[in-house]
Amino acid sequence: MFVNLVFLWLSILNGHATGSLNIKLNRPLHQGKILVYIYNDALGFPTQPEDAYRTIVIKCSHTKQLKIDRLPFGMYAIILIHDQNANGKLDRNWLGLPAEPYALTGHPKFRFGPPLFDDVQFEFKQNGQILFLDLK
Repeated sequence: MFVNLVFLWLSILNGHATGSLNIKLNRPLHQGKILVYIYNDALGFPTQPEDAYRTIVIKCSHTKQLKIDRLPFGMYAIILIHDQNANGKLDRNWLGLPAEPYALTGHPKFRFGPPLFDDVQFEFKQNGQILFLDLK
């Protein structure tokens, strides 16, 4: 606990306060991998995962909750993909629509084409903040 307080104090002094973000999913994920892309601006969102601020890959094991540590407070958009076949990408059907479950922050309304960063961004402002994501 003392080490965490020291880390938080040093990060505040450096102007980069960080915390842990908890993501809760609407259902457990059993096979494959979970791909989490965290964007802090619109560059590359949502089609270029290499432009994400942070990328996290987790092996599924009845996973229903994720914890992202040491995330600086600020505005973000998150894309979570249940990569069922563990091929490292979001598979699409012949129409170009997602063929694997995915979730976005901000719960954007369905429309043709990918959502805009501004439509799905949220403010991460508190250590331990909980974010609920519904896989589609």
